[in-house]
Amino acid sequence: MKLSKKTEYALKALIELTIDYDKGINVTLINDIAGRENIPPRYLEQILLRLKNSGILISKRGVGGGYALSRPPEEISMGDVIREVEGSLVSKNRKVVNISASDEMSYGLNNVMAEATDAMKKVFDNISLKEMAERIFYSIEAKKDIPNYVI
Repeated sequence: MKLSKKTEYALKALIELTIDYDKGINVTLINDIAGRENIPPRYLEQILLRLKNSGILISKRGVGGGYALSRPPEEISMGDVIREVEGSLVSKNRKVVNISASDEMSYGLNNVMAEATDAMKKVFDNISLKEMAERIFYSIEAKKDIPNYVI
């Protein structure tokens, strides 16, 4: 499965909001998120509005306004976000094999692909924004510990 740019940007923005949430920052400006993640601000605005309308985000108008998560990041899954932005975690058509082999072969392959799809959905539904932010943090920290042997 390949995520669309829109979903990628949504997840990046929500991870930024998760980090701000953990720092005690109440709301974050679109331009701050866009700048940190190199996302076109106008496009990000459309994405965040959609997430606000779905209840994943809240917004505050005026001076000191911006966007924030509507609930703690451990209560929002990657699956929630992907479903909201993409409309579904996977194609509605679960039939992935359309070959000229025997019906048994097609049936068997489609069953395996359906199981893989269900497993992928389960993974996305079980990883919260909080966990994703932690994974990113630990990945960055691990890279700092790798010696650089450039000569």
